[in-house]
Amino acid sequence: MEAGLEHLSRGTPRYVDTLLLVAEPYFKSMETAARCKAMGQELGIPRILVVAHKIRGSQDEEAMRSFFARVGLPLLGVVANDEKIREADRLGQAPLDHDATSPAVAQIMKLADVLAGA
Repeated sequence: MEAGLEHLSRGTPRYVDTLLLVAEPYFKSMETAARCKAMGQELGIPRILVVAHKIRGSQDEEAMRSFFARVGLPLLGVVANDEKIREADRLGQAPLDHDATSPAVAQIMKLADVLAGA
């Protein structure tokens, strides 16, 4: 599904088994993820996880780990802030096709493997 709260407010994901939220290291983004978690729980979604995205360093990562631990939202993983992702988007390419050696692509592939094995 596309990003946004509309899907949750309409109840459209009620038959999903995992809700994967993506948050950036900004308070508003983390608060939105926490609200999405609550909405997902109301819909009965059994597994709700978050990915920390566009992480610029250890301070970003620690702030997000701390916030999500406090609100009880499991952090599945971290994706670095990577210029190669923006380049791929500007060119209309998938990040994997644009630069398979990008650190962010490697992190995303690892997350995909974890989700596929769950």
